[in-house]
Amino acid sequence: MQKVEAKWIESALRAYPADSLSPILDIGSQTLAFRTQDKPYIHEDLFAPLLERGISVVYSDLQEGEGIDISANLLEDAGYDQIRQTAPRTIFCNNVLEHVLDPAEFANRCFGLLPPGGRLVITVPKSYPHHRDPIDTMFRPTPEEISSLISEAHEVLVSEIIDTGSYRDNLKRRPWIIYRQILRLPFPFLGWTRWKRSMKKFYWMIWPYRQSCIVIQKPFSAGSEG
Repeated sequence: MQKVEAKWIESALRAYPADSLSPILDIGSQTLAFRTQDKPYIHEDLFAPLLERGISVVYSDLQEGEGIDISANLLEDAGYDQIRQTAPRTIFCNNVLEHVLDPAEFANRCFGLLPPGGRLVITVPKSYPHHRDPIDTMFRPTPEEISSLISEAHEVLVSEIIDTGSYRDNLKRRPWIIYRQILRLPFPFLGWTRWKRSMKKFYWMIWPYRQSCIVIQKPFSAGSEG
């Protein structure tokens, strides 16, 4: 997750009452150290403001670790049932769909966990380098393409493609990493696939990273209030 992306999500949810958002289920949350130390803006710009509003957050990931409340696989029935017990009113599925083989199945499983009126927040890179975690299918959808994944009736509350920086920003923070590309430049024969991936970093110095962001709501049941 990028800093601009974290701010976008928090801003998009600010208009809704806390009790209509809570609890939030964060799918693919990573560990507490990742959210507060490796990428501290995830906590500072996204989760801290939500927690200050009294919104509870359940952190879920495949791995186990500090700050992960549920270690379960959403695509397995046992894991799905375990996650369902958290009864989320809002689900974050951020930077996950490019790492699964069937993004439609994953998105619909998330949506199926929601009650009427529940909201699903999905972000996926629209323009971003290949990044394995452990795979990257290079799924780079528009918000409209994300919406089309959901087979049930739904309402798009807000959607946008946002710029989130570029490789230049990485170099500002860690300028020494450019030496990797410089040292590898004359030696494509040592590993063609890795060489191409490394050389593409020069492209991302010019072309911006972009993120597709969307908030989807499940329709209210007949007779219920919105």
